[in-house]
Amino acid sequence: MTTQPAVSAQPYTVQRYVADVAAIMDRNLPLEEAVKEIANAKRRFVNGGAPLPPELLKQHPIAPYTRNLVHRDPKDRFTVIALVWGAFQDTAVHDHFNWCVVGVVSGCAHVVNYERLDDGSTPGKADLRVSSSTLQPAGAVAALLPPPRTNIHKMCNGGRGVMVSLHTYGDPGDKATAYNIKEGSYASIDLRFHNLEP
Repeated sequence: MTTQPAVSAQPYTVQRYVADVAAIMDRNLPLEEAVKEIANAKRRFVNGGAPLPPELLKQHPIAPYTRNLVHRDPKDRFTVIALVWGAFQDTAVHDHFNWCVVGVVSGCAHVVNYERLDDGSTPGKADLRVSSSTLQPAGAVAALLPPPRTNIHKMCNGGRGVMVSLHTYGDPGDKATAYNIKEGSYASIDLRFHNLEP
C-alpha cells in the first residue's frame, strides 16, 4: 500500500510568498528562470492565497494611489509592495529599472503599454505612442525582465471599487523613470512607501 504525501492545509500567506521568493533567489538561477518561478509563486498567492493583512490595505487619503511596503530583502535582491487603488486611480506613464512581477489580488487593473518611436539617442527625450490597452482581472500575473528591454506603461484601477495589486521588484522599488507624453520627455522619480510615513 502506498501513501500520498501530505498536502499542507496552511493558507499561502504573503509571508510564505516572500519566503518562497527568497528561496528562489538563493538558488542563483538564470534571471529569466528565477522570474518565471517568482511569477508562479505570485499566481499561487493571487489565486486563492490568504488575504493581505489589514495594515497593508490602508489607503493614503490624498496620494494618487497607495504604496505599502511589504518586505525589503536584507540582501537587497528584491522588494515586495502592496498597491491599493481607489476608483480609477492611476500611475504616471513609467518604466522600471529592473525585473518585476505584478499580480492583481482584487479588482481589475487597466494597463496601457507604450512603445518608443525615437531611437533613444537624445537624453531626457522620448516620443511615445500607445501600443496596447488591456484589462487584467483578479488573478492575472505579469512578469517583466529588466532593461535593456523597455516596458513603458501606465497602470490604473479599471473600476469604481478598491483594487489591490502585489508587486515584486528586483531592486528597492523606490525609483522609476516617468514620461511626460505631451512634452516628449522623461526623468527619474522617487517613489514613496506610504505605510512607512507618520
